Amino acid sequence: MTTDRIAIVTGSGSGIGRGIASHLIELGYKVAIQDLNPERVAETISLIDPQSKQTIGVVGDVSIPTDVAHCVNEVIAQWGRIDLLVNNAGYCQIKPIMDISHEEITRMFNVHVMGTFLFIQNCVPFMKQQKFGRIVNIVSALGAGASEFTSHYQAAKAAQHSIGKSAAISFAKYGITSNSVSPSTVESNLFYENDQNFLKHMGHGAKEELARRASLKSTEAVTTMDIARAVAFLAESTSNQINGQVLGI
Repeated sequence: MTTDRIAIVTGSGSGIGRGIASHLIELGYKVAIQDLNPERVAETISLIDPQSKQTIGVVGDVSIPTDVAHCVNEVIAQWGRIDLLVNNAGYCQIKPIMDISHEEITRMFNVHVMGTFLFIQNCVPFMKQQKFGRIVNIVSALGAGASEFTSHYQAAKAAQHSIGKSAAISFAKYGITSNSVSPSTVESNLFYENDQNFLKHMGHGAKEELARRASLKSTEAVTTMDIARAVAFLAESTSNQINGQVLGI
């Protein structure tokens, strides 16, 4: 069992990020719960670490340099090191390409691409000092393809994946690996937040879309625990030789 490892999980106020943080806590990690929403940060900590023995909460926007620096500095001040960075913060939007505004595509890239870039930049110096570090990016099966209704999301996820591979090349000599976990459809709050967009653009709601996608698969739907286990595997020293890879689920 892992003990005394320190992790930052961005966007861990709910959904996939909360599931990852919860599993890491079970494995003995200390985890920074980072999210834009302070209520969600508090809720996650109350659910997975009621005594706040293994967590700290840090509120901030992953696309703002000062917020990212603050998060990393808080972790160093509290625990003195960073072993695992999980770039999970993200969101999806269902919209045809011609309807996407400049603000919407900018936000999509800010969250997924700029957030990943800034957290890597801020965490790697400490990982280099330790001669050990793990970066795991939560990308998406959609990032490897194309779609009529999520073009900006898929483009941002493809860019996030590219940054992760560049980090793998850049930092391997310091004992730092960078890999990605690429889930297919996951039932989470982010999926249901697009209910009205599914209705408007596809003629059915989020629940119906989830059922439609499930019918196309030969296996059960991906769960947050499936993703969390994959992250934990890539975080361990036993995965030393895995670098620059994408683990599809």
